[in-house]
Amino acid sequence: MKQIEPKDIWTNGEVKVGEFFQVLGIQDNYDSYASNYWSVYTKVLDENSNEVAGEKIADGNLTISGQDYQDWGNQPASGINEWIYDWSVNQLNLILA
Repeated sequence: MKQIEPKDIWTNGEVKVGEFFQVLGIQDNYDSYASNYWSVYTKVLDENSNEVAGEKIADGNLTISGQDYQDWGNQPASGINEWIYDWSVNQLNLILA
């Protein structure tokens, strides 16, 4: 899970501020495409006053294919997760904090 710059999101009849983002792989044919599940969360403080993810306020699926899928696959193992986070937030017009 990564922090994002605050983003107003309309959910259940009101505007809430998303400040955390997560992307998870849900399917990959290891050849030409993968499906990823993303979600955006509000920010809350835990019992130690640490900023953590709160309520999920938006979610959906993103499919990566074509040149983007090849570029993702060409990342070194140490950078593959960062790359998919960057790609995902760009698709959704979000910005990592």
